[in-house]
Amino acid sequence: MAILNGRKRLLIGIPAALIAVALLVVFLQVRRPTNTRRALYIIGEPEKGAALFFGDKQCGICHAINGSGGRVAPDLSGKHPGTPAMGWLVTVLWNHGPGMWRQIRQKNDPYPQLDAQEMADIFAFLYQASTIDRAGDPGAGQRVFNEKGCIRCHSVGGTGGQAAPELSKIAAGLDANAWTRAMLNHAGSMISPITSSLGQWPQFTGNEMNDLIAYVRLGDSQPATKAREIPGNAERGWAVFQSRCIQCHSVRGQGGSVGPELGPERDFPLTTAQFASVLWNHAPAMLRQASENKIPPPILQGNEMADLRAFLASLRYFEPAGSPLVGERVFSDRGCAACHGLTAEGTKIGPGLRSGKEAFTTISFTAALWRHGPRMIDRAEELGIPWPTLKATDIGNLVSFLNAPARPK
Repeated sequence: MAILNGRKRLLIGIPAALIAVALLVVFLQVRRPTNTRRALYIIGEPEKGAALFFGDKQCGICHAINGSGGRVAPDLSGKHPGTPAMGWLVTVLWNHGPGMWRQIRQKNDPYPQLDAQEMADIFAFLYQASTIDRAGDPGAGQRVFNEKGCIRCHSVGGTGGQAAPELSKIAAGLDANAWTRAMLNHAGSMISPITSSLGQWPQFTGNEMNDLIAYVRLGDSQPATKAREIPGNAERGWAVFQSRCIQCHSVRGQGGSVGPELGPERDFPLTTAQFASVLWNHAPAMLRQASENKIPPPILQGNEMADLRAFLASLRYFEPAGSPLVGERVFSDRGCAACHGLTAEGTKIGPGLRSGKEAFTTISFTAALWRHGPRMIDRAEELGIPWPTLKATDIGNLVSFLNAPARPK
């Protein structure tokens, strides 16, 4: 096995460990203040993050996005973080930090510097990458095509039924978002013939939709999402939601009650093919309820499907909430107080950690961890203190604790 150079070993850890802490960034709220770029969150720009990922920070030497980039470390597209997303990703970095920092030091390479805004931008890009579909399996897609009964009406490459259009001609030149849009727009005309022929509306699970899309393309990999392109825009998606969906669905209490609430409490698929499966599976009930309430079915155009999906996915990623009282207990239980004091006031071993003029956010908290991590692990080893393991739910509580005024002694 070839020995990796220091820079490659370094870059294995950075984005993989941090990937969706990103998710604080561009999409923290439905509407963001145009004059606010600080306080309780940092706004990241995915386009700048892509430039940093593939350029100055050289993350792309080891990591790929949708197949574009290095093969030394995992492809970072299509990742689905745990809950809460922000906390989950910070803990990935924290818990794996010692191994990464030792590898960097062993190679004696310069330690990469990431300020909070650069980290926010990279994370914004990586968040977007988490919604990109991996390549499907055409062979599995053919089985789906046959088993779901698509073959009764549709053909692919000349094989199949003739009652409905040849799908390979429709799929040519379409990406997954355009495929999803076409399925939703035409679902109303398909429900009656499909249920009459099959006796039921077929349901898609797992990767079945992604595999089906790969099959109907007949091996044509175009136009797959390019790594540096940003699929969908959450702000435009909010406008789409208001014009097409809000009569039936609500987000954070805003909207109709015909359909389910689609806010952050509802687990929702991130990738396009998964989103397509949800829309397809619920199409009969969705269109029936719309008809009963005299609401016209939604018809999407152009890039509106990608924008809508980006908006709905964005709602799952926000600064985690927490309790300063619980955070104080976590700070002690995880061993932080041993070096930094019971109230994070600082000791001879470690500095005070209370926030200054600017409140901590998950991003700034992680940036500080990245800057000081190597020295922290050295000091812990000198003192024989085990490196604490954090849980995803710890982060919001810790940030709340460090942001709260210190109680009088």
